[in-house]
Amino acid sequence: MMQSNTPSWSSQLSSLKKIAWVFKLVLLAAMLAYLYFTILEKGQSLKDVYRLLRENLRSPHWIELTIVVLLTPINWACESRKWQLLAQKIENISFLQSLKGVLAGLALGFMMPNNVGDAAGRVLSLQSNQRLTGVGAALLSNGLQFYVSLLFGTLGWAYLISQQSTLQQWPQLMLLGALISTLGFGIWLITKRKNAEKYLERYRWFRWIEPYVDVIAQYNLIEIRRAFRWAALRYGVFTVQFGLLLLIFDVSLPVLAAISSVFLVYFAKTLIPALNFLGDLGIREASSLYFFSFYTVEPARIVAVTLTLWCINILLPVLIGVFWVMKMRWWR
Repeated sequence: MMQSNTPSWSSQLSSLKKIAWVFKLVLLAAMLAYLYFTILEKGQSLKDVYRLLRENLRSPHWIELTIVVLLTPINWACESRKWQLLAQKIENISFLQSLKGVLAGLALGFMMPNNVGDAAGRVLSLQSNQRLTGVGAALLSNGLQFYVSLLFGTLGWAYLISQQSTLQQWPQLMLLGALISTLGFGIWLITKRKNAEKYLERYRWFRWIEPYVDVIAQYNLIEIRRAFRWAALRYGVFTVQFGLLLLIFDVSLPVLAAISSVFLVYFAKTLIPALNFLGDLGIREASSLYFFSFYTVEPARIVAVTLTLWCINILLPVLIGVFWVMKMRWWR
């Protein structure tokens, strides 16, 4: 019997995953290089970043820094409440169980691509025999958070274009139009979510995601709006954290300019694929340097702000999440 030399579907998928992994690794290296050379271009170095961290994270700013730290559990509490509401279609879980799943997902993002680790932690923390259908709930949770970031990122981009004449060109204006169109498409997609299953049944290649889409179709608009409010509240919390850190590190900007830049940084972080949570750091730093470069701000100060925020909002919760991952039952 002759064997086919055509690569199997699984081997092709494996090759695509490797290519995607290499692409993200190259992207991370490029962003770190951009970060390094941007600081050098302004006559500064990583020593300046260290000096700013040492000088500004001291007693004169202890009130603002305390508020930033206290907002971190509120940040993740908002995310946990959102996940708790969405997980009800699969299993009734307590707020504490939801929090464990969210932190476990954050910790698994250290070893896996961010979105994969996030979904895995949440799904594996469920007790139900049908917990794999929780992937659909995790997708909806991330989708709502992405939409909030898209909404405010669009506002930030519109403001930046209005203030910077160099950006008032066709490519930038077309990007703004594409963002607005995507916002409209997101609303349409939610209203038509119940028809998605019928659409997927027509195509054999997409049938494997049908159980996950079926879970999304079970949510009514009231439940989605309720989860969306928690996503928006969480976005507000880490926007306030970013703003307070700008004050701590003496970054003086008009309020609207600072807020729009923060919106754009979070949108870039959401949009650009990260290798893992370390890659998230590279995206946050590089995008911050780019968007704040339109104003007279020392790059070292922006790096110090984003590094501090990453340590408080990501690193500390990851260390807590590792504890829950170690206690997690991987198979049922």
